[in-house]
Amino acid sequence: MKETNDKRVKDLLKQALQPSNGELRRDLWPEMLHRLDEGPTAKAVPWFDWALLAIVVICVLAFPHSIPVLLYHL
Repeated sequence: MKETNDKRVKDLLKQALQPSNGELRRDLWPEMLHRLDEGPTAKAVPWFDWALLAIVVICVLAFPHSIPVLLYHL
């Protein structure tokens, strides 16, 4: 019974995972150079991140003994 399950799993894996020749269809280096030439992507920080930072700063100012706990969780 186990052998039939193993064979079934093996067949399903062969069916799901197509064999690969290990080579890319195209060269990725020109695209990488293009992205590097664009420069850093400066994304705006969402307001929620600023709110979380403000809450952490307020908690640290109100409860200075919480600093080691905060550092432990980082």
